[in-house]
Amino acid sequence: MENLKSRSEIDNKYKWNLTYLVKDDKEFNLLINKCNELIKEITNMKGSILNNKDTLSNYLKVSEELDDKLNRLYIYAYNNHASDTADESYLSNLDKIERLAEEASLSESYVVSEFMKSDEKYTLNLLKEANIYDEYSYHIKELYKDKDRILSEEEEKIVSLANNTFGSGESAFSALDNTDIKFDNVLVDGKEVELTPFNYSLFLENKDQSVRCDAFTKMYKFYREHNNTITNLLKGRFQELNFNRKVRKYDSLLDMELHSINVSPKVYEMLISKVNQYMDLNVEFQKIKANLLGLKEYHLYDTYVPIINNDKKYSLDEAIDNVKNALSILGEDYMNHFNRLYKEGTIDFLPNKNKRSGAYEISSYRKTPYVLLNYDGTYNDVSTIAHECGHAVHSMYSDEDNTYVNHSYDIFLAEIASTTNEMLLSIYNINNAKTKEDKLYFLVDFLNLCKATIYRQTMFSEFEEELARRVENNEAVTPKILNDYYYDLNKKYFKDSVVIDEDIKYEWSHIPHFYSPFYVYKYATGLITAICFANRLLKDNNYKEIYINLFLKAGSRKDVLDILKDAGIYLTSEESFDEAFNFISERLNELKSIVKEMS
Repeated sequence: MENLKSRSEIDNKYKWNLTYLVKDDKEFNLLINKCNELIKEITNMKGSILNNKDTLSNYLKVSEELDDKLNRLYIYAYNNHASDTADESYLSNLDKIERLAEEASLSESYVVSEFMKSDEKYTLNLLKEANIYDEYSYHIKELYKDKDRILSEEEEKIVSLANNTFGSGESAFSALDNTDIKFDNVLVDGKEVELTPFNYSLFLENKDQSVRCDAFTKMYKFYREHNNTITNLLKGRFQELNFNRKVRKYDSLLDMELHSINVSPKVYEMLISKVNQYMDLNVEFQKIKANLLGLKEYHLYDTYVPIINNDKKYSLDEAIDNVKNALSILGEDYMNHFNRLYKEGTIDFLPNKNKRSGAYEISSYRKTPYVLLNYDGTYNDVSTIAHECGHAVHSMYSDEDNTYVNHSYDIFLAEIASTTNEMLLSIYNINNAKTKEDKLYFLVDFLNLCKATIYRQTMFSEFEEELARRVENNEAVTPKILNDYYYDLNKKYFKDSVVIDEDIKYEWSHIPHFYSPFYVYKYATGLITAICFANRLLKDNNYKEIYINLFLKAGSRKDVLDILKDAGIYLTSEESFDEAFNFISERLNELKSIVKEMS
């Protein structure tokens, strides 16, 4: 990524074409003016949206038009800014749209309370009279499902004031973990090298075990020194949530967090149960890695070092061909959607000066999705193309098959289609590896992903569940309690495969996701679901019809678990978990076979 070109020096064929969203500055300003008109119209509807079928239908139409236009404007402004963050005009436009969105939100602030003053049956009957029941009933029922948890107007004001003061602990942690953080330098080849949160992972991949050890020790020295502070910050975050749990009368914090997306706590419980049942798969994998590395002692900080370095650089054409070959089993229609992405200029491929780092996909209803990449030719970059285009094609299918209100899929489902593409790419490359070394690399890469996304995220889930239980029951939450519990979790998950270093007990204190409790389990369930999808797509040529029609096209017409059930995935029972772990076991057996052949 050195010697980056300026944005203007990048060939247009590698840059996205944003005119599908907004043609020019004139249309940009016209859309802003239209949004302002719609905001005024919605403001004037206060007190009348449920008068009759026509007023309700009109509100829904106007609200959707406003949301759609705002989304187009935001994506246009955000994508421009992401492509060149130093351009002041792009930043100014983004700020303008963000302020416009705040005005829009304010204009509709009365809507929920207005619905809550009315009876659900009355509102649903208005939908029937307006002949829009099938389109809107699911979302109207979702709006009313928490009616019994809503307090009086004065009580809601008090709760709102309280919640406005919350979040300082999370902000303080973010400041500590991003701005105030300072590590001691690491010794590399006799020279001191600066250690930062951004290059820590590179030190863990260093071939010299002493470098890995030094980075690990220096990293957790900081968190050990701030252990008391971070304990209280995280405890405070859970206490804030526990306040809302009590006010809203939920049985547990887990129940409160899952209720919003209608996911049963059984999913969480089943995940932890089945991961514990299949713990030995990762334990055995770590023992194989230790043997391949030839270390006398295999520590936790050694689990990230590559077994084989894949220094191959893939040209962009090679990368796209690799992804296309892997995804071809999804059929002609899927591939037509995939091909549109790069043929129509909706992918921003290459890095340039001041471009946003990383990768993302973003889409506006029935406009082409956009994908930002920073392609540098590594295999990880190839996999990222598969991943982000998986999001994009999912959005395309969901838009095509649903009305506006039903087109957006829930975050619980969002990572599944993208990760399914990653799995198909991974297995394709395992099956088509030209050398034993290549096959070993791709197998280890797959199993590393399972370790990081299934086992590690589930371990995190167990940790936050214990913390939540203690806060709910007003039990002690001290640094020692959290440190010891996290240390014991590592011993349980790795058993005798790894030396459990003492400093790992502080690892929990630098996980930012813990400030958004009961979120990380979605990474694990998402990969487990993706493995099931990939397994079926590989074994049954007809399954692609189910995958596309019942999952990719589903939108938000149903609860997320019902959408998965339609596609044959059951996350409240053992069946799908067993399928995924059996698939992982097969890859582990392949790894053992190739290691035996190479020894």
